[in-house]
Amino acid sequence: MTRNLTKHLYWILAILFLTSGTALRAQETDMTNSQAAAVQRLGVYVLSSDLSRSREFYGAIFGTAPKVETDVFIGFDVAGGLFAVISKQTFAPDAKLGGNTVPYLKVDDIQAALQHVETVAPNALKAPGLISEGPISLFKVTDPDGNILEYYALNTPIDGL
Repeated sequence: MTRNLTKHLYWILAILFLTSGTALRAQETDMTNSQAAAVQRLGVYVLSSDLSRSREFYGAIFGTAPKVETDVFIGFDVAGGLFAVISKQTFAPDAKLGGNTVPYLKVDDIQAALQHVETVAPNALKAPGLISEGPISLFKVTDPDGNILEYYALNTPIDGL
């Protein structure tokens, strides 16, 4: 009985070893067929339950008015990056306030960036397709640890951003 079990385990391990190498090579091949997006700017955002209060607070902290503002989004140019404050109710109603900073990367061609991520990490997309809000289009990616990264593009030019 033990000899048969050992023999079966040997074959199972051999099959797993052979198929895992094939899967890894297939994954490497897929990644080499796609071009990463040229990142132009790094930004972060925080959630807010009261955008008016946050606009006043961050305007005072940064010593400047927002570069872009909608009913659900405020964006400040901070040291060459975009610091955004977004409506918790609109974008993340189930999230807890505090500790929700999300890095995001500006790209020229949001469709090409989305296509690249769909090619190299299709299971990492947080939601299918693009989200558009005012002057910004974006998509979200979740890393293996659950951290979120966003790619965004401006639908209309905003001076300084």
